[in-house]
Amino acid sequence: MSEIRKSFEWKNHRLTYSSYPSSNPKSKEKIVLIGGWCSAAGYWGLNIPFFQKWGEVIELDLVGHYPAEILDQSQKLTLMEFLETQAEAVWAAAGTSQITLVGHSTGGMAVLALSALYPTRIKQSISIAPYIHGPVRGPLKLGVLGLRTNLGGIFDFGFKVGRNFPNALQMGFSYGVYDSSEFHDREDIKSFLEIYQKQFDKIEPRNMLLVLEMLDRADIRPLVFGNEVPILLLRGDEDPVVPGKDIEEVERSTPNIQAVHFAECGHFVHMEKIELAEKVMSDFLSAKKQTKRTKG
Repeated sequence: MSEIRKSFEWKNHRLTYSSYPSSNPKSKEKIVLIGGWCSAAGYWGLNIPFFQKWGEVIELDLVGHYPAEILDQSQKLTLMEFLETQAEAVWAAAGTSQITLVGHSTGGMAVLALSALYPTRIKQSISIAPYIHGPVRGPLKLGVLGLRTNLGGIFDFGFKVGRNFPNALQMGFSYGVYDSSEFHDREDIKSFLEIYQKQFDKIEPRNMLLVLEMLDRADIRPLVFGNEVPILLLRGDEDPVVPGKDIEEVERSTPNIQAVHFAECGHFVHMEKIELAEKVMSDFLSAKKQTKRTKG
């Protein structure tokens, strides 16, 4: 896979993206992949070969996530600035029509919101364990409060120290998955983490804090009401990161969502249940492709 990344600037942000050609020469589809909070370049390494079967794949930074930059870190980030920047980066990377969006967690939130906001540009979307609304819960709330009381430097320092602990990356995934031992025993996961570690180590703590503070105030429920774009929503029944009750509300109230739940699965559905998740996504993409042919 090519690792050459192109850069895009929009107002207070710089984002990057890499393109991977389709393994199907006849396909004209463009699939944009967006990771979650604390993701970095290479996050979709395990899944890119699958998506290449369906079209050209574009791995796009999540706002503020390495190699992306927030140019002026003294400004608070708003939800609409976040979505506007993410959208403009999508158009720059993939054009402005017939795009398939795929996102995980905070990226999954962006996918749901952009699908509702730009129905004429987004063909279909896959949202995996999406973050829906604040407030941020648990220990991470301390980082949010620290930024608001001008003590964000403490979080910065703690993040840097924690990131440099041996196996810090593995510990992060262990918290989010259903069966940590089974997950880390897999050879594909071992190989992925070894490669991904180099990118993860470059994440900028203050950017993570700015995005986290935005997430604490965010709520996409009013935005997705009336959505017109076909969406596949995947989530694990044992997700410790995003409460199921938050997502259930969106599943019930948002038009055109097909929700699939995975038993004995945590936050990283696309990695934990990779074969089953890819089968479900394949069925979704095949159905939409067939629908397009029938209408044409």
